[in-house]
Amino acid sequence: MKLILGVVVLTVACILAPRAAADDLVTSRTVLKDASGALTIADVARRDGTPVGQILATGSTDSALWMRVQVRAPAQGSKVVLYILPTYLNEVRLYEAGPGNPATWETRVTGNRYSYDQRDRNGTSLGFVVNVTAPEATYYLRFKNMGRTLISVEALSPEEAIRKDHRRDLLEVFFVTSMLFLLLWAILNYLLDRQPVVGLFAIYQAAYTLFGIVATGYLAPLLGVRFPHLVDWVDTILYLAINFTTVLFCRELFKPYKPPPAMMRVLTLLLWAYPFLLAGLAVDNGEPAVRTNAFLIRLTWIFLAAVAFSLRVECTPRRRLLQAFFTFVLLNNFLFWYIDRGSIPTSRADLGMVQILIVDGLVIGGLLALMLYARTRQVLREGQESALKLLLAQERFETEHELKKHIEVEAWTDYLTGLSNRRHFVELAERELARAIRFQRPLSLLVIDFDHFKEINDTWGHRAGDVVLKEVSRLLRQALRDEDIFGRIGGEEFAVVMVETEGEDAIEVAQRLCATVAEASIVPQDCERIHVNISIGLAQLNNRKIDFNNLLNKADQAMYGAKQAGRNQVFISE
Repeated sequence: MKLILGVVVLTVACILAPRAAADDLVTSRTVLKDASGALTIADVARRDGTPVGQILATGSTDSALWMRVQVRAPAQGSKVVLYILPTYLNEVRLYEAGPGNPATWETRVTGNRYSYDQRDRNGTSLGFVVNVTAPEATYYLRFKNMGRTLISVEALSPEEAIRKDHRRDLLEVFFVTSMLFLLLWAILNYLLDRQPVVGLFAIYQAAYTLFGIVATGYLAPLLGVRFPHLVDWVDTILYLAINFTTVLFCRELFKPYKPPPAMMRVLTLLLWAYPFLLAGLAVDNGEPAVRTNAFLIRLTWIFLAAVAFSLRVECTPRRRLLQAFFTFVLLNNFLFWYIDRGSIPTSRADLGMVQILIVDGLVIGGLLALMLYARTRQVLREGQESALKLLLAQERFETEHELKKHIEVEAWTDYLTGLSNRRHFVELAERELARAIRFQRPLSLLVIDFDHFKEINDTWGHRAGDVVLKEVSRLLRQALRDEDIFGRIGGEEFAVVMVETEGEDAIEVAQRLCATVAEASIVPQDCERIHVNISIGLAQLNNRKIDFNNLLNKADQAMYGAKQAGRNQVFISE
């Protein structure tokens, strides 16, 4: 946030900083419009032009502008630089007036389609180096450019021209560095949060940064030698892309505020103008595309300001901030459109292309970044709040799940021994019995009861009896397999479903259980050793179709038979 604000402050400071006045050696300028582009230097030399100031406007593609410049000799030396801006002029031809037929006058040419090697001056700015030996000299300049633009012509000493180039270079470095900072900030935030509006802002910044580099003449030296027209193409494509990326970004920016659907449809319609403009450029008809795009830029910013005042939902940044921003941009653009029409005296209008780029690029981009920063912070806060709510909800869910699980465990677990209670045991046993009957598998049921357990309670108390129940159930569980179903079905009565077991194997397991309990001695707290015996009734499935209650009843009857037969033994049901 502080870095973005610092970029905006530095930008405004650069714009408002007073500029050193250059010692312009031009004594007069007159202009002659050549609508057909067919006038020769001889024709121009015979005609009188219209006096103009330092800045003049070019015409359309088929027209040319001639300027006659009177230059006085410098105080020292004779070399003078005709310093010409902007740097993206296609062609500027110089004629040095002299005696005889104008057709024989010395001529030179420069422009953004000409490499450094073909220019008088090795720099991004355009110009010519001339020798003024008389008190004054006359020069003719012919300007040819695709599209309307403002042209500034000064006559400076070589030292002053170099200083002016250095100032422009420093300002361009500041522009590119700041724009790249905003671009990298947008890319980083998009990679972190994946917000579409931030990604579209990064695309807008990339297009404007590239356009600034091209428009200020820093791409021409790289492409002008072998591809002289490619500079114009790249410049025009990027110029067309600026309005497209602006609409693309602003449409996404407005979405959370719920503007009227009709206005959003108009923004979509403006987006579709871009491929048509590119198609016009592709058929080598760039001038109409540039003119149409210039009109669309004006229309777009007027319409965006209108959309800002139609927003119906409050969001971050607030609607008033958006309205103030788009009003500022619209007024700023109106100022430059007014200047472009020559309505402001040239002495009060600093029309350097770099400065215009800084206002339109850095200030607007910086303010947009500030608004996006506010939105990303809000989204981050909302995300953190949502994450916290989700975490709390998850904790509540886990707590409720654990509570439910605990309740379920208590519902089917015997509180004393930890074994399945009667209800749960019967459910598991019925399920296993149904499986054994369906697949004709062996199964045995044991019913186990303690011998003389009432005497233990009467002698040692119920607490000692509980210790005996817990210890014996532990011994029995250890003696059984994990797949066997073991539960407490009564006070001192237990039951076991032995899966896949019948016959001699079942009898052997039952007898081993009796022996295990008989050999154990249990010592409850503050009690003597207690020896316990158990009686076991065994019922087997034997490929019968029988329900669990009947099978349990048979095992229970067998258990009573074991008790009647003397206890501490196994009795098998018929």
